[in-house]
Amino acid sequence: MQFTRKPRRSPVLNIIPMIDVLVVLLIFYIATTVFKKTEHNFHISIPKYSKPAAAPDVAPTIIYVTKDNKIYLGDQLVDPDLLTDLLKSKIAADSSFKVAMKADGDAPFSAVTKVMDSARQAGITDLPTYASPADNTPGGVDSSTPAPAPSNP
Repeated sequence: MQFTRKPRRSPVLNIIPMIDVLVVLLIFYIATTVFKKTEHNFHISIPKYSKPAAAPDVAPTIIYVTKDNKIYLGDQLVDPDLLTDLLKSKIAADSSFKVAMKADGDAPFSAVTKVMDSARQAGITDLPTYASPADNTPGGVDSSTPAPAPSNP
């Protein structure tokens, strides 16, 4: 007796559910990705501190002082003699303009005092400085946390 064979169907791969899963995975990865903060192309080794302070509400514009005596306002190289006028114009344009200073531990003290003097002449009374936590700080603090400002007697 001869049996008739049914013609075999070729297997079909339904791709729509795979695309749905891939889209869900893509959305998950995009939503959970930690985006890298913009870092500038110059290196500053920040001095250490032992007691952290509270972080400011609004992120200030950073004045960087490098060990080769260069001053940057944000990522813009600034002539030290023009820093006062530049800060005054920024304050005139935005009354809530705030700045903070990150100085390299090996930066010349004269450059640091020039920045502090320029800020004071521009009308900035509070110039926080940034530092890295000392090795003995329990838990540590992010290096973007300003160090406590010294009190004026």
